[in-house]
Amino acid sequence: MSRKARTTASNVKITAFALALLFSASCTLTPRPSSPAPAPPPSASTLPTGQELLQSLTDRRTRTTSLRGLARIAYKDTAEKGTARQAVAVMAPDHFRLELFSPVGIAALVTTNGQQLAAYLPQEKMVYRGAATPRNAARFLRIMLSAGQVTSLLLGLPLLPLDVDGGSMRLDPESRHYELTVPIPGGGTQRFMCEQKTRRLLRWEVRDKAELLLARMSLADYRAVQGQDFPFEIALVDLQGNQEATIYYEQLELNPTLPPTLFTLSPIAGVQETNLDATP
Repeated sequence: MSRKARTTASNVKITAFALALLFSASCTLTPRPSSPAPAPPPSASTLPTGQELLQSLTDRRTRTTSLRGLARIAYKDTAEKGTARQAVAVMAPDHFRLELFSPVGIAALVTTNGQQLAAYLPQEKMVYRGAATPRNAARFLRIMLSAGQVTSLLLGLPLLPLDVDGGSMRLDPESRHYELTVPIPGGGTQRFMCEQKTRRLLRWEVRDKAELLLARMSLADYRAVQGQDFPFEIALVDLQGNQEATIYYEQLELNPTLPPTLFTLSPIAGVQETNLDATP
């Protein structure tokens, strides 16, 4: 190789080495753009109060005195599951009537006026009557709730009073939903999770003193019905009993005029009756 060629090759190597150093230095010295810092949690002064957060829920509980509709109700536990269409009638605070449909007509009718519960099973040609206790209701509804709690469930309302005294509020950093935790007299807490913008209730939970989740209600598919938002999908999960019931409303009417006789059951000719309270 000639002297000129060796010089040219050497210059190429030096230039390449210099460019490599320059590139390396630029990578080292030029700061990388940092990711934006997470938004700081809102201060207590910017969070709504518990009363403000639940105001729309309180208004709906006050304004919704009755309901009539058609729903698909799904149930499952560790042993079985099923779905059935039912006609639903509700009158606050503790009246309800459920008619379970079958391909040939009504498979069952359960009704209560808050004091007495009656269930008619046409295939058995039997009417069962007794006090409207959670135990008697569970014989036919599978879930052990009082008449008032069943009514609240069908109306898409929490099963406990909306008491916000002593509650604490926060904005969940992941879901960006408001979370209100309220102590329950005697121990435990109930929690309300609401959308930040609309303040619609999305989830309601009950926990014991050790923060163990006992029950959870989820509400979804809100639609405008007669001037107010109503959840057309309502799910209740009992973590202790491993049960889940979900109501999918197909159509409904709020605040219809319902006669009190709708929530009682008169004797039916040719049908026997059994006293539930005398049955072990």
